[in-house]
Amino acid sequence: TQVPVHHHVTKDESFILLRGKVRVNIYNDAGEVTESIVLCHADGNIGVDIPKDTWHNVECLEEGSVIFEVKEGPFVEHEVDGILRI
Repeated sequence: TQVPVHHHVTKDESFILLRGKVRVNIYNDAGEVTESIVLCHADGNIGVDIPKDTWHNVECLEEGSVIFEVKEGPFVEHEVDGILRI
């Protein structure tokens, strides 16, 4: 499973790993990965904060992985310009 590369112009977002192993990638405006964070309990890395207006995605590295996602306000589907086409 992979969440498409997207951003939230006005909202920070946080992920906390509950189970499994996932990768969170940070991208520049050209669609190039600038940082890659693997969330894994065995490594002691279980959370990440994504600042507003930062292109990012999440990809599952183990079957059955679960993350807790937090951001301000109600759920709003991404507008077309909220998805980075690479």
